Amino acid sequence: MNEQRISIGNFAQATRLSLKALRMYDQLGILAAHYVDPQTGYRYYQAEQLATARLIGMLRQINMPLATIRQLINASAKDAEILLSRYIRSVELQAIQARRAQSLILGLIRQEGVCMSLEVTVRQQADQPILSITKRTFVNELDNVIAHAFHTMERFAADHHLVVRGSAFGIFHGTINADDDGPIEVCLPVDQLVESQGEIVGRILPAGKVAVVTMHGDQCEFPHILAGYDAGSDWVKANGYVVSDSPREIWINPPGPDALMEIAWPFHEA
Repeated sequence: MNEQRISIGNFAQATRLSLKALRMYDQLGILAAHYVDPQTGYRYYQAEQLATARLIGMLRQINMPLATIRQLINASAKDAEILLSRYIRSVELQAIQARRAQSLILGLIRQEGVCMSLEVTVRQQADQPILSITKRTFVNELDNVIAHAFHTMERFAADHHLVVRGSAFGIFHGTINADDDGPIEVCLPVDQLVESQGEIVGRILPAGKVAVVTMHGDQCEFPHILAGYDAGSDWVKANGYVVSDSPREIWINPPGPDALMEIAWPFHEA
């Protein structure tokens, strides 16, 4: 049996993984050593583990997080493919967002300010019955979370004979980006208040004034959409008002060349 064991040094050489990485993967339950000498603590592996170790090395080359790698190597082949595809999509989205952000970042570096000129209008909102689902998510999964919540509430509204009264929107109760996961409350305005059921909450969005910035086309894409949030927030502060609730993102037209959405900041007198 001993002759079938591969020392950690030889295993590291065969898999192009460092000793430090192998020890860490063992501690995290990603790739456990086949045998650990109780006296020396020296780790040994088996030839059958070479393929898994090389797979882990390739996944780390594309910067897949360790938590995702653990899920992938313990999943069935079908589920592993889904996890890999989902991660690759998130990487592609990050690359797209980075290209979109380039001009904005260069403007900040060169202290040129934001070129986008955005108009702010004030709207008086009446009390509005809504359905809502609140979720935590990072920006790479935000679109999927919004779409799933919207379709869930749309089916609920139809099943309960509710009339949808306007565009769906999201209330961002926390920052959502690559590091922060919100939460976001996805909302659907309806014609009457209903009792909450499961993850779907029925409530009244209270009346009040909102500062509204309208975004068109490419302006609706991340990170350009952030300029709309900044414009509304800056307007509220510059005019001596106080933000009274989390900002809302109202989705009037779907993404694409004709995309149209509004950023609305609730506010009141200071």
